This record gives sequence, C-alpha cells and structure tokens, in this order.
Amino acid sequence: MAKKNLASLMSGLMGEEQPKTDEQPRTADEAQPEQTTARESKERRGPGRPRKGETTEKSNEIRATFIVDPELVKKVKYISLVDGLLLKDVVNAALSEYVDSWESRNGKIRLQKGN
Repeated sequence: MAKKNLASLMSGLMGEEQPKTDEQPRTADEAQPEQTTARESKERRGPGRPRKGETTEKSNEIRATFIVDPELVKKVKYISLVDGLLLKDVVNAALSEYVDSWESRNGKIRLQKGN
C-alpha cells in the first residue's frame, strides 16, 4: 500500500480531520445511496461490527471493552492495516501470545466451565 494512501486511511481511522478538497457539492441524487436488498447489502458489507440481530460466524466470541493508551491503539490499527488483518484478529493474536507466555512461566490456567 502506498505511504500516501496509508497515511490518508490512518488519518481517517484516527479521527483526524481530512484535508478539504475543491470538490463540487453533490446533488441530491448523488448523495442518496442506491436501494439494495438486505441480502445484497450483507454480501457487500466488509469487516466490522455486525448489525443488530445478526450473528457472527464465530459463536464463541464475546464483545469486550477496554481502556487503552491511544498511542498503542493507533499503532495496533496501523499494524492491522499494513498486514491486511482485522483489528480484532491482531488483538486476539497479541492476547493469545501473552497468555501463552504467562502460562509457560506459571503453569496452565484452569478455568471452570462457564467462566
């Protein structure tokens, strides 16, 4: 991926304001998206959060919320973009590596079922 494109993509992901262009304003017809069926929309939609009522392919996943250093999040997002991976996959890999390392030093963690 070209550095210019990656920088543009990163600035959009990080919430930084995009540089303004001299584009002409869109007409009302151009601003409204084309009508699509739910199936077409689902097929075209890329990675991201599933809509309400939709299930994920991996039923063993849960949603988790963490407070994290913003610079660390930016770096992890950058890594996921450069490697072409989903952010959740990069985070899962990092957490798995950490747990594996901890278990190798301290012994296997045994959890009760349901936890």
